[in-house]
Amino acid sequence: ASITYWVRDALRNDPRIEVKDIMVTTKHGVVSLKGAVPSLAAKQYADLEAKKIHGVVSVVNELILSPMGIPDAAVEGQIRRRIINSSVIESQGIQVKVVNGTAWLTGTVATWTEGQEAGLLAGETRGVKEVKNEITVELPAKRNDHEIQADVSAALTRNVYLTGLPITVTVQNGSVTLRGAVGNSYEKHKAQKIAGRIVGVQDIRNHLQVDESKNRGARKALPTLSNNLVLKHVRGELNQDN
Repeated sequence: ASITYWVRDALRNDPRIEVKDIMVTTKHGVVSLKGAVPSLAAKQYADLEAKKIHGVVSVVNELILSPMGIPDAAVEGQIRRRIINSSVIESQGIQVKVVNGTAWLTGTVATWTEGQEAGLLAGETRGVKEVKNEITVELPAKRNDHEIQADVSAALTRNVYLTGLPITVTVQNGSVTLRGAVGNSYEKHKAQKIAGRIVGVQDIRNHLQVDESKNRGARKALPTLSNNLVLKHVRGELNQDN
């Protein structure tokens, strides 16, 4: 009952989900979500918000999309505008095609994050039932695996959700592999997203295991940081921003 309460509270307070009538039930730590949401992204955000709650073992996401009846051409145009206006996506080589509500994304980008952002923007567009993200990463300059590994490890260490967790990073030909243990599914997803922001990352293999004993809970107070540590982290973020 406690888990159900906090999941409902999280969904109610997330403006990205845009709906308050999602039915939440919990049994043995497994949360089930049922109801209708306005977009594919809202369904994904609801899943992530539920995974943040302490005590959640897994999430069964049975949310469905509200019927929109928006023409494919209109949906296609909206996705293109979102990509053009995005402050994250600087690459110009993304093509969009929508067929029967399925958005196909193709082309090349300079970073893994740009490709993921394009997929997210498409999923947030009303009328999209599914996203097929076939965007590939084409780096302007090759980075060696040692540099990528160092940057990914440093970025994970700086994150308040992940600092202190036993996560190891290996890189081979630009492909990052994450191993170790995290406290919940949200932290596992967070680690992958952070690794994807690093320039040079071509692909991510997420082999992190969820260990309940390491679950510190997303709602607990963040660790106290000294001024010098804050400065070090800010400098690290600026140095890694291409």
